[in-house]
Amino acid sequence: MKKLEVSDFSLQETLECGQTFCWVKEGNGYINADLGQVVYVEQQGNSLLYDTSHRDVSLKHLFRLEDPLGNIQKEISKDDLMRKSIQFAPGLHIIQDPFYPCLISFLISTRNNIPTIKRSTQAIREKYGPSYKFRGKTYHGMPSPTRMFLVTVSELEALKLAWRAKFIVRSTKALLAGEVDPKALTKMSYEEAHHTLKKLHGVGDKVADCVCLFSLGFLKAFPIDVWIERVIQQQYGIFTTTGKSYAKKGQAARDYFGRYAGYAQEYLYYYTRTTQRSHG
Repeated sequence: MKKLEVSDFSLQETLECGQTFCWVKEGNGYINADLGQVVYVEQQGNSLLYDTSHRDVSLKHLFRLEDPLGNIQKEISKDDLMRKSIQFAPGLHIIQDPFYPCLISFLISTRNNIPTIKRSTQAIREKYGPSYKFRGKTYHGMPSPTRMFLVTVSELEALKLAWRAKFIVRSTKALLAGEVDPKALTKMSYEEAHHTLKKLHGVGDKVADCVCLFSLGFLKAFPIDVWIERVIQQQYGIFTTTGKSYAKKGQAARDYFGRYAGYAQEYLYYYTRTTQRSHG
C-alpha cells in the first residue's frame, strides 16, 4: 500500500461524522467506489495507508488535508459549546466528494435517517453503477448521470426511494440538459452557487448547502437540519433574533462563525448528535 504522512487528521472522525455517503467502512479502513475506481484508506497513527484499483489518487484533495485546521478551529471557537465540539473530534476535516454522488446522497437524505440513506445509495450503486474488481472482491460505484438518465421514477421507487425518486430523475435530466453545470458552480460565489443548485428539483436550502460544503468546497456553507436546528434553538438565540427563515439563520451563522462556518456546523453536528444519542 502507498503511504501518506498526516498531522491533525482523523480518518474515523472525518468519515463517520455524517458528512459523506461515498465512503463505506470495511475492515480496518474505508472503501470509496464513487471515484471512477476503488480507493481503500486506513489510518495507523499519523500515516494514511491507501490502495487504488486503477490509478493514484490525491488524498490531500479528497480529505482537504491542506486546510489550516489549527487556524480554522481558533477562528470558530466563539463559545464553550463550540470548544467542546472541537475537542470531541479535533481531527475532523470537511470532505470533498465528487459532485453527482454527493448530490444524489443528499437528495436521498431529505427527511431520512443515516442508515436508510446508506442502504438507498448502496442499492442504486448495485443496481445501476459500474463494477470494479479490487482485492478479489467486486465493488459498485455510483452511476453517472448519463447512466441514470435511462432509469425511470418507478424503477427508483422500487428501491424504496418513495417521492425522492422524482428528485433524482428530474435533477439528473436537468444536469444533462446543461441547466446546471457542476464545473461552473465552483467558479461562482457561494451565494450564486447555492441559488443555482436550487434550480434542481428537490434541492432546497439544506441540500444546496450540503453540496456546497461537502463537494464544491464552499467552507462558509452552513447546512441546517433537525440536529443543527435544535442546537440553534437551545444554544444560539443570536441566530433566531434576525429572523426565523432558513436563509436568515444561515446568514446569522456565517456572520457569527465567519468564513469557516461549515467547519463549525460539522463539529456541532457530530458532537451534539453523538452525545445526545449516547445519553438518550
